[in-house]
Parts: sequence; C-alpha cells; structure tokens
Amino acid sequence: MKQPLVSVITPVYNCRDTVVRALESAFAQTLPPEQVEVIAVDDGSTDGSAELLDELAQAHEQLTVLHQANSGGAGAPRNRALDVATGEFVFFLDADDALGPEALERMTAMAERNGTDIVLGKQVGTGGRKMPQVFGATVERTHVLEPGSDLFWRMSMAALQLFRRSLIEDAGLRFAEGIPTHEDQRFTAGAYLRARGVSILADYDCYYWAARADGSSITQLGGTRAADVYAIVTTAMEEAAAFAEPGDIRDQLHRRYLDQEVFARLRRKYPDASEDERKVTYCASRDLLEKWLTPGLRKKLVPAQRVVAHCVLNDLTEELDTVLRFQNETGRPRLHLEDGRSFLKYPYFRDASAGIPDDCYEIETAPTIQHRLSPPSWTDDVLQLSGTVVVRDTDEGTPDLHLIVDGDGGPRRVACEIGTAERTDQGMATSYTAELRPVSEGWPDGRWTIAVEVDIAGHQQTITVQKPGGMHVPAVIDTRPAEGARLVRLLPVRGRGDLGLELGGGPVPGDLSDAEASLAGGNRLRVRIDAPPVLGPGPAPAMSVVLRHARDENAAIRAVLEPDGPSHLQADLPLGRARRGRWKAFFEIDGIGDPVRTRLQEGSGALGPVSVSWVPPRRLHVRLDEKWLAASVTDPVRQRAAGLRKRLSRKPR
Repeated sequence: MKQPLVSVITPVYNCRDTVVRALESAFAQTLPPEQVEVIAVDDGSTDGSAELLDELAQAHEQLTVLHQANSGGAGAPRNRALDVATGEFVFFLDADDALGPEALERMTAMAERNGTDIVLGKQVGTGGRKMPQVFGATVERTHVLEPGSDLFWRMSMAALQLFRRSLIEDAGLRFAEGIPTHEDQRFTAGAYLRARGVSILADYDCYYWAARADGSSITQLGGTRAADVYAIVTTAMEEAAAFAEPGDIRDQLHRRYLDQEVFARLRRKYPDASEDERKVTYCASRDLLEKWLTPGLRKKLVPAQRVVAHCVLNDLTEELDTVLRFQNETGRPRLHLEDGRSFLKYPYFRDASAGIPDDCYEIETAPTIQHRLSPPSWTDDVLQLSGTVVVRDTDEGTPDLHLIVDGDGGPRRVACEIGTAERTDQGMATSYTAELRPVSEGWPDGRWTIAVEVDIAGHQQTITVQKPGGMHVPAVIDTRPAEGARLVRLLPVRGRGDLGLELGGGPVPGDLSDAEASLAGGNRLRVRIDAPPVLGPGPAPAMSVVLRHARDENAAIRAVLEPDGPSHLQADLPLGRARRGRWKAFFEIDGIGDPVRTRLQEGSGALGPVSVSWVPPRRLHVRLDEKWLAASVTDPVRQRAAGLRKRLSRKPR
C-alpha cells in the first residue's frame, strides 16, 4: 500500500456526541482518500464511544481504531497512534473539534512548497474558545529562533497542527502521559525548536477548536497537579536554553513560560488553592524566576508582573496574596502621574513597610487623554468653545489647559477657564471654557486648526479637537473688515471631523439654516430661514433667494430676504410668469462668493400642485421630502394634451 500523505490522530475519551463530526471532517478532506490515514485511539471510554468507533471503522477504510485502558489524558493515546502512523505528515485532531475541508491539502502543500516541518493552520474558536493571536497574516517560512520573532510567545502549545513525521521520530518526541493537561508542552516546544522552519497559514479556516458548553473537556477542567506542571515547565525552560545563548532570543523563549506558567498561573490558581498547592506553586515560581528572570526580560514585564516577581523573590507572601486578589477582583489600577513619569497604583505603591521599588509600578506609555467638545456658540463677537478633558485611569490632579489655534497668522495660545476636576469611572474629568475673538482681533482670512494643549504632572499632549457629527453651528457674517463683509464658519460644516475655523471664502451649503418652504398669496413661493448672526459695526450685506431654471441658468427669479421678526428672514418669489420646468433655489450674499443651493428642512409631503397663473396656465409643485429646495412648474393644458395623444396612440387601428 502506498504511504499516505497525512496521518490524522484523534484521542477519544467519552466524546460520543462529537467524535463523529470530528472524524467525518477528516474523511471529507479534499485530498484523495488514500492519502489520508485516520487513527482514533479510544482511551477507555464509558459512554459508548468505543463501540461507535468500531462501527465507523467498518464504514471507512481510512479509519484505524485502537483501544486501551484509560490513561488519564490525551498523551498516551497520541503516543500509541504515533507508534503505528505511516503518513509523511501527522496532524493531531481532538474529538471535540473539526477540520476545514481543504485544511490538509493546503497545509501539506505549504510545507512541501517551503520545506518547513510544521504548519500552523488558522484556528477558529467555537463555543467561546479564545484563539492565540498569531493569524494576522500568512507567513511562508519563519522560525522561533529568528531574532525578533515573538511566535513562541504568542502561539499555543496545543499540538493541533501539522508536523512532518520525520521531525517527530528523529527527535524522539512524545507526549507526557497520565496528566489531563500540559501533556503537549514539551512535544510542541521541542518540535518548534528543532524544526527547519515553520509556516503559518492564516488565509483559510483550517481548524475549528471547540469549547464545550458545559465546560467538561479536559482542557477546560484542568486538574493537573502543580508539581507536574512545574516539572514540565522547568524541563521545557532548560531545553529552550539549550537552543539559545543568553540574550534576547533566549529571553523571548522564556517569556512565554514566565507569562503563562508563572504569572498567569499565580493569578489564576494561587489565591484559592490548597495550602500544599500554594506552597508548590510559590516555591516553583521563585525557583524559575531566580534562574531565568534576566534584567532584559524584567524590562519586558508589565507592572503587575514586576510587582508579583518582587514579592515572590523577596518572600513577601502576604503582599503577594493581596496583589493577586486585587488583579482578580479589581483589574486595572489607577494611574499616578509625576514629573513626566507614569505609575500604576497596584497595592503597596510607595508603601514604606513593603519597600517595593517605584520601577516595579512604572509604565513607559503616556497617559491616554480624551476630549469631548460641547456645542460652540457666538456671543456678540466672541466664539465660545467649551468641552471636557478626561485623563484616563487617573483619580487625582487637575491639568492646565490651553487652546492652540494655528493658521496663516501663526499659532495663538489661548488660556482656558478651568472648572473643578471630577472623578469618573473613566478618569479625572476637567471641564473648560475658552473665548476666541477672530473678528475683534482682526484675524486674517484662511483656515485655522484648533487643538487642546493638556499639561499635567510633567506630561504634555496636544489633542486635535473633534467635532461630533450631529453638531452644527451656522456661519456668522463679519462686517468689520474695511474691504467688505466676510463669512466666519466652523469646520466641518456638516458631519464629523477635525474642528477648524475658516475666515473669508464663499458660502457653502450649511452656512445658513435649512429653509422652510410654504405658499404665500399672490402666486408666490415663500422661503424662510434663521437670520445668520452679524458681527461688527458695519451693515449686513443683502441676501437673496434665487430660482434658476434647470435648463437655462439665465432664466432667474429673485427675491431679497427681508427681516421677519427678530431672528428670521423670508422672501416671497413670484411664479406667475415662470416657464415650465424645474427651478432650483439658491442663496446669494452680496459681495461674498457664489450662490449656493438651498437646503430644505426635513419634512414630508408636498406643496401643491396649485395654480400660480391662468394665462398662461401654470401649476406649481414643491416636494418637501427632498434635500434641496426646488420648484416644479407645469403647463396643465400641455399635460392633458400629451396624455390624450398617448391614449390615442394605444387604440387599435
């Protein structure tokens, strides 16, 4: 019989409800059946899984079933399957999981194309299973011993991958037996350290890795004794050290064990473990830290890990317990900012009785500062800007705030009036108000950016002010310049974006409020808007509404906007002599830019149709649910005649 390309190995223990799906996913691979050998090892199941496997073997020539007494973990059944496997490659498939249909074809092709001994195919979590963060991009060839590689740190040690069988046999790799978890730690690590190369296949869902809803899988239950875990970890770290000289590469290999088997295990297991397990965990963690925590590796630890390491290495057992419980119950601590430095205030920060150094708590990243803008407003010739600055994760301190306004006239630093800082769930929140006087101070035409400068405890950041999408401030008319009036507007006029100020330039839709449209006496279309603020001592320029024929821009109907009460303008447009067709409405401001389309307030329905002229006959129709104001003028006589011609043309001759 020709050697199969892949041996799929599946340990089975009380998985009757899921094993059929797992094995069927192996039988359904796109590789020819003769290239896929499936070996299932029943590890003393008591739920009928063994009998089910025998039935499947009768139906599938690819399947070999082995039976053995329960061994207490997946290691022994995998080892037994390895002893009889004949494939060029081996893939380990757990009985709860499943393969994508093209997984083996794609992974073996990748290994052969690149001459690599391991292919880590994309794993997809189901049932809430979290996946290792290694599948951002496909990598044809890499290695854990390459300088700068963090694959060993980020990957899972689960053996649910494709291995070249010659790598396994040449190195004599086998799984630890008799333990429910961690059986694949040394197997997988040993393979990665010895491989000629590793490929990562991230553009196809190769493996569906399940978490049981009842949490009853061996991996979810855990249960391996601390002594067994640390015996494996100790040997694994020794083995990793044999493949890398002291320095960055060795530190990177060891970092995964310190992160996951020292610090993470202390956090998860130590606080509530039995006294014996606590003692084993504490002593083993101290031994590993004393031997392998180098100065370079210590710098890579996060503050919580540095604090825990200090407690373990200095026999601060009570403090260790308090810190671990704080992590589990509280999570991220608040920040202390001082002289341009940042510290996470885990328990015993600057507690003289514990004596834990400041550098255990220090982080190198700057504090996160957020800004929320309140609606701006004009009061006389003053633009009032206000908002709230939140220094995230802090519970102390008030920042010094300035607005930085920069444009053609150079940057301007504007002091803010600061309110009382308040503690919030997000951090210390400080409100402010600032006043800009672009009109009275005669700022030159052009665009000006607006940012907030935040200075707190030696940390300074300049944050671009963001205008929310739903916030709109109409433009104002500045009559102070000697050369004539100009518009002053906040940007963006509509939508979300970086807040800015524009002086001069022509009008744009949105500078003025959206218009109301109605019918007035005398065959007129009435247009009404909010009057824009006028700043400065000069007279306001005249404003008009103009209807322009869609097919003839020279055809225009114009009306000046006149005051209608203290805060509105309106114009009545005569349509009695309007030509047939569609007329688009524009606003004009004398001496300032070109006409711009007139936006309608949100509405529904329509105005008309109503007769606006009997001779010649004309009817007016205005849709109120459109974005832009437009009037449609029709000739009812022509319409009826056209309808009649159409009906006559349909009659049979």
